[in-house]
Amino acid sequence: MLLNIRDGRYLRAKNMLAKLNRLKLPIKWEHLTKIAGEGVAPGRLHVARAMVEAGYVENVRQAFNKYLADDGPAYARGSEPFAETVVQLISRTGGISALAHPWSLKNPDAIIRSLKGAGLNGMEVYRSDGKVDGFNELAEKYGLLKLGGSDFHGRGGKDESDIGTVKLAITTLCCFLKMARPIWSAAMKDILLKFAEEPSSANLRNMLKFGRLTNVDGFSPINTGIDVVHFCLSSWLSNEDMEDVELEEVRLKLAHYATERWHRLHRS
Repeated sequence: MLLNIRDGRYLRAKNMLAKLNRLKLPIKWEHLTKIAGEGVAPGRLHVARAMVEAGYVENVRQAFNKYLADDGPAYARGSEPFAETVVQLISRTGGISALAHPWSLKNPDAIIRSLKGAGLNGMEVYRSDGKVDGFNELAEKYGLLKLGGSDFHGRGGKDESDIGTVKLAITTLCCFLKMARPIWSAAMKDILLKFAEEPSSANLRNMLKFGRLTNVDGFSPINTGIDVVHFCLSSWLSNEDMEDVELEEVRLKLAHYATERWHRLHRS
């Protein structure tokens, strides 16, 4: 899905440049990709910056207002999937989905209702300038987590809030963790079970992405894996999770592999 979106962004950027060219505001593709950076699919913001550098507009906001807004003469659609499809994908792959910037929607109630039906978990209610009127009530209406953020993009300047500047209520954090915990535990169990099924170096490294241990080169996947599994179990999961039947299966399989390996070494 991400590859399709990426390819669509390149096509969309070329369509926007073609429209600007017809408006007698030519932008070279090489100029745009240089602004976006190596390997980055250009978006509207990059087009806007190119327009500023070319002297067609005074600033990025003017580029959007006059040309690149959704109803602007140089706007072009991408190949992004429907929001409901994305929410369903997040749910299937063990994530928590949240709707950002709901105040930018023309019909937020209907859209939020539809996304909730697809499995939406939360929505942005808090932002750097405080709680947004009306959206707290919408979150309560549809039983969604009330989340928020600083909308930090790394652009710098006085108009951008820094990371961590939005203070969320402790009840919000507790509700988020309560929802996230079983999803996190299920994902961890899946990673451990994969290693137990195939105790390879590749699967061992996959486990280490989530722990403090980093370098296992030169060590036996089985022996090191048993140590890593014990470390992961103690740091990832709660006492209740540790008693899970599937995790006992992981321990038994790893103990079996380790015993077999010990016998093979001693026979040789």
